[in-house]
Amino acid sequence: MGDGFLSEAVLGRAGRRETHDRLPAIVAAIKGADPDITLQAICDRLEAMRERTPRGRTSWQPSSVKMLLERAERLGLLSK
Repeated sequence: MGDGFLSEAVLGRAGRRETHDRLPAIVAAIKGADPDITLQAICDRLEAMRERTPRGRTSWQPSSVKMLLERAERLGLLSK
């Protein structure tokens, strides 16, 4: 192609990235083992396990844990 644009075949290959159930399962297991655990305590435990955030960071935020707990609930890994 001489016009500087990628062909449709190349552009069409990229699809939606698969989401994995691994992190929601880990967070659900932590919460299931201690139903009264705080979001910050889950963050601390994930950091101690050297588990990376969905974006690859090493420092966890309570909002990320909350999102994963909600996803775990939707996946049926956690009861309300």
